[in-house]
Amino acid sequence: MRLGSVKGVDLAVNPVFLLLCLLCLSIGFVEILWVILALVLHEAGHVLMALACGLKLLRVELFPFGGQILTEDLVGVNSRREIIVASAGPAASLFSSGLTYIMEGNLSLADFSFFMEFNLLLGLFNLLPALPLDGGRILKAFCSTRVGLRKATVIGSWSGQVLALVLIAAGLYLGFQDPRALNLLVIAGFLGYKAREELQMFPYGFTRYLLRKRLLPAENDMAAGLLTVAHSGVRISRLLNRILPDTVAVILVIDAQGKVIGIVTERVLIEAMLTRDPLTTVGELLESAAGCEDRRN
Repeated sequence: MRLGSVKGVDLAVNPVFLLLCLLCLSIGFVEILWVILALVLHEAGHVLMALACGLKLLRVELFPFGGQILTEDLVGVNSRREIIVASAGPAASLFSSGLTYIMEGNLSLADFSFFMEFNLLLGLFNLLPALPLDGGRILKAFCSTRVGLRKATVIGSWSGQVLALVLIAAGLYLGFQDPRALNLLVIAGFLGYKAREELQMFPYGFTRYLLRKRLLPAENDMAAGLLTVAHSGVRISRLLNRILPDTVAVILVIDAQGKVIGIVTERVLIEAMLTRDPLTTVGELLESAAGCEDRRN
């Protein structure tokens, strides 16, 4: 649900967040306001860190357990920056909890115990390694530097779906003792849906990742490289699934006898993926390039 925009950044609230607020009215109107404030502060941590990293914001949306920011550049290319931005939300929540604890203990101006406890819970919950939580984004960014973005997304998505099942079981069990615990079912359903959505939206995100990754060598005087040896019959889509963030892949192509028949850069693979059949082999790519060179000569 779009609320408006500020300096070109869309502000939105997920409908499930509003539904959960209605279900939680039993705990009190003031407590709901504390919940909203905690979520806003959590998301503000992400926004401020993204801006500090020089990212251009496109959309900010509140979820029942935090939120999500969409940026123009954060598409898996810089894993360290993704980890920093993802960690900022839980850090803001934990800082708010600690600050509230100090204020309550020393100033005694009001009862901030609910706000303190909710911020603590929000920060710790978001550190769980499951998409779409912040901990899941940290896990995804970390794994992408070792197994590639596709496998890292699968790992994070399945972690999120497993966590959703755990919350469903907890909600059903605790719901018999306290009906308010049934709210966990709403959170679990939303969490499982968003985790599965990460896989469904991957082709779009992967295309953005490749387009951004293609510019990496041009934007840096030097970049870390990774040499990969591949048989000429390997498909370019398989090679692209294995490229890692923060590095530029160079493919050494060999034939059946192990003889080197050519070298293909990551950028050539990406451009071929965007203009050719993804099932094209790297050997066919070399033959096509050699044919074009012969025609020019």
